[in-house]
Amino acid sequence: MNERRHEPFRYPFQTPLPGFYNKKFTSHVSGPMEVKDISMNGLRFSCDSQPGLSMKDELFLTFIYENKTFTAEGRLIWMKTEEQQMTCGVHVFEFPDQLKEIIEKLGDSLEAVQNDPVETKSP
Repeated sequence: MNERRHEPFRYPFQTPLPGFYNKKFTSHVSGPMEVKDISMNGLRFSCDSQPGLSMKDELFLTFIYENKTFTAEGRLIWMKTEEQQMTCGVHVFEFPDQLKEIIEKLGDSLEAVQNDPVETKSP
């Protein structure tokens, strides 16, 4: 089963955000992660290739953005193993209000870049 987030934007971070995941109903399954991109409904993170996670697991996600720590809860909707890492897609149930505002601003910044006319020069 391969679910994809259908959203107006996904904001990719140039430098992944450091964080940590905890499996909701099995506290001993946890580990470091790096958030690769974020949208209004979810995020993508990478972690060790053997994280002890399965499809549809519910997770607590904690990560740092601009020196602030944010926590969210979500469900794992896809997993992909790449070399010595695993990349996971998570549908986040609800982001904290302050983080929602940040995500909206990130989306606006993407839109501004996309609508910026490219200057061309005639020969």
